Amino acid sequence: MNKRQDIRSRVLAQITGGAPSSDAREREATRIKAHIAVVGEQVKEGFATRVEKLEAERSAGMVLLRLDPKTIVPTEFANRHELSLKAQDPQFQQLKDSISSNGQDAPVRVRPAPPGTAHSFELVEGHRRLAVCLALDAERGGFPILARLDSAATDQRNLVLKMYRENAEREDLSPFESGSMFRSWLNAHIFTKQVEIARATGLSEATIHQYLSVAELPPAVIVAFGDPRTISLRWVQEISRALKADEAAVLNAAERVAELTPRLSPEQVLRALVDANKRPSPSREEAVKIAGKVAFRIARRDGRLSLKFGRQVDKAVQRELTEEIKELVEKRLSQRLKGKP
Repeated sequence: MNKRQDIRSRVLAQITGGAPSSDAREREATRIKAHIAVVGEQVKEGFATRVEKLEAERSAGMVLLRLDPKTIVPTEFANRHELSLKAQDPQFQQLKDSISSNGQDAPVRVRPAPPGTAHSFELVEGHRRLAVCLALDAERGGFPILARLDSAATDQRNLVLKMYRENAEREDLSPFESGSMFRSWLNAHIFTKQVEIARATGLSEATIHQYLSVAELPPAVIVAFGDPRTISLRWVQEISRALKADEAAVLNAAERVAELTPRLSPEQVLRALVDANKRPSPSREEAVKIAGKVAFRIARRDGRLSLKFGRQVDKAVQRELTEEIKELVEKRLSQRLKGKP
């Protein structure tokens, strides 16, 4: 009996309370062989399934490759905003750290680039992963990207819908990015009507219209938010109503907001825009008393200030006070307008 058989016999003896009989050893050996056979069949089936899947993908024109990321060009229908592809974006940095430490788990999808272009492949899906691999490639002097070559993705409509489905499954695009994507489809005549996009994506036509409304906001309004990905879908109706009521006032407010440092929060920007054309409610007149009598009344309405003296203030004092008020206002406004404290 070799050492391994001896150890197995002693373990079996401890379990059964004594030395194993020859029958027990035989049964144990049979059980082990049966288990190994089952595991072997499972592994075999697993490999067979994997091979079958790979063969099916290959037949469909899909091959897994390791490529130089610099050989891949993003499609003109890229649905990621440029801010999503920079180190300042938290999700970008998180993905970069993960791929840098653990490698790339999910391959990007590419298709052969059109003849005569400077790149070999065009990206179908995975813009953030490509940007990460390009960044790592620049830092390390080489970082191959795992890519699934989908030679069947030659039809433009097929291409954009694959890109859409990949992000829709993760609910990963902002309303602005979704709206810009749908607008690019219409501009390229991949779809000619919003209802066609609705049918292809499974979204309602009203939802498609809302997404487009975000992307089609005036440039000044988009710039006011700084990062257009922060514009909520539910804000569109409010902003649209404000623009319809007084577009000039809203655009002026947007330009003022864009120049502020530090920038306002997205919610504060929204309030500044939708309140731009609202007239302030008339303020109540305030009476100021001295020695129990009304010395003057003051009121502010629509940027106008009115001051009315009481009867006991004679004309000479009124003229003197008026000059003093004028000098004070002029001095304070001069300081403010020149940026002095």
